[in-house]
Amino acid sequence: MPVINPLSRSVVRATIAALAALIINTAPASAQSGFVGNVDDPVTGWRCVTPFCDTIRMPRTDCLCQKLNPTEKSLSRLRLKCVPPRRDPQNACALPRGFGG
Repeated sequence: MPVINPLSRSVVRATIAALAALIINTAPASAQSGFVGNVDDPVTGWRCVTPFCDTIRMPRTDCLCQKLNPTEKSLSRLRLKCVPPRRDPQNACALPRGFGG
C-alpha cells in the first residue's frame, strides 16, 4: 500500500472541499429553500453562513463559528466552536462577553 505524505493529504482535502463547494453553488435555486445569504442569526445577530444558521461568521474577523446547540435561543447558553482563518492565531476568535462559550 502506498504511503501518502501529509502534504498530499492536505491537497486531496482541499480538492474535495473545492469540488463540494462547486457542486453546492451550482445547485438549482429551488434546492436552496429560499436562503439568500444576507441573513442575520436571530440569537447572535451575526451573519449566517448556512441556511439553518448553524454556522455563522464572527463580525470584524474571518472566524467561522459552528453552533454546538443550534436550537438554543438564549445567548448566555449558546455554545459555539469558532475557528480562525489559517493566517490568524487561534486567539483571534475569542468570544465576546455574554456568550455561553
